[in-house]
Amino acid sequence: MNIATTEQPDYAAYSIEELEDVLENIDKGAFPERYQAAKKQLASKRAMLPSEDDTDSVHQDEHFTRPKWSELHLITRISNVTFLILIGAMFITIFTDFLVINAWLDNSTWAILLLIVVYSALFYFSIYIDKRHAQFVTKDFRGKITVFGMPFLVFFLSLSFVDTALPYTLHLASDKQEVERKIAYKKGSGSKHCRHSLLLQESETFSDGRLCLSQDEHKRLPNKGWVYVEGHESGFGFEIEEYRFR
Repeated sequence: MNIATTEQPDYAAYSIEELEDVLENIDKGAFPERYQAAKKQLASKRAMLPSEDDTDSVHQDEHFTRPKWSELHLITRISNVTFLILIGAMFITIFTDFLVINAWLDNSTWAILLLIVVYSALFYFSIYIDKRHAQFVTKDFRGKITVFGMPFLVFFLSLSFVDTALPYTLHLASDKQEVERKIAYKKGSGSKHCRHSLLLQESETFSDGRLCLSQDEHKRLPNKGWVYVEGHESGFGFEIEEYRFR
């Protein structure tokens, strides 16, 4: 019985609240060792707690989690979908052998400017009206830079969309005819998606374009020459489907 009453409690298993209660009620004179042990454990457990700044950071991260699609304002959804469409237009530019009719390009500047103004207004209005979305977008420095530079980013995306993706989409939906054209070319520098390219120099009816060749085929050709291309032509441009050299 005496062993049980003198046995040291396992203060390591106590919670902070329990240790605080022990220190308030223990007889320090009768149990100095227990008092010191409880005091030491309380200090250790308090040191393991996150700091006030860390706690705020945790709450901030929880507060700035990406909102679900259903939680977004309608304007924000429209803005996000429009941005994805503009991003998708870049892939059409990269992977499509399409020559746009020059008459389209001559009148595309106003459409590019209009798209920049409309989308920028839509984007900033979504930031203003959708507070949850705004907090998530501006939670870090990169997000703040994106908000500031969005008109410049949309400018480059609009070039791909208006000058290539939009006429190509209209080309697919319009009446077309099979034609063959003789086009001057010169060898161009390679890129990630087209390491061995020919730059097509169509100056009268269509815009300049590009063909991606194999390394052997590219090596056999002179630096300048003519290529015969076959494809479908519409009032919006010419889609190259086959080519050959004579």
